[in-house]
Amino acid sequence: MNGATTTLRLVLGDQLNTLHRWFAEVDDTIVHVLMEVRQETDYVLHHAQKILAIFAAMRDFARQLREAGHRVHYIAIGQPASAQAITDNLDALVAEYGAASVQYQAPDEWRLDRQLYLHGRAATVPWLMVDTDHFHTSRHEAADIFQGRKRRRHRRPGRHGRQSD
Repeated sequence: MNGATTTLRLVLGDQLNTLHRWFAEVDDTIVHVLMEVRQETDYVLHHAQKILAIFAAMRDFARQLREAGHRVHYIAIGQPASAQAITDNLDALVAEYGAASVQYQAPDEWRLDRQLYLHGRAATVPWLMVDTDHFHTSRHEAADIFQGRKRRRHRRPGRHGRQSD
């Protein structure tokens, strides 16, 4: 890597989008991290087939990224070195790769969003949250659209989007 700085990019199981801007170019200084962890399988009761389907999709996505030339670090559910928690695994990977930063796409779940945000604030390297690109607006744009309104109706954001074009 010629002394280049490494960035870890966390990809969650519901963010398997090859069209996300992260994957537009191959960069050897970036390691995309996907992980199967008990933290995500055990926080609520899930059907076993749902878990297996998500893990299969994640493994296939990792394969696609590798075939496209991206660096990928994949942690399987039964891997002995796994701490079975996202933030603990990321801390270990920061040390393993000597990473200078961690990036993650905005989680759709408040529980995970809060966990990553708080952990990132206390981390030894900078953490940056980026948009997932799978909604028409960012979460901040949506908040701005509804700011000062007593009622939040679907037609307002739709109308707002048409008026902006």
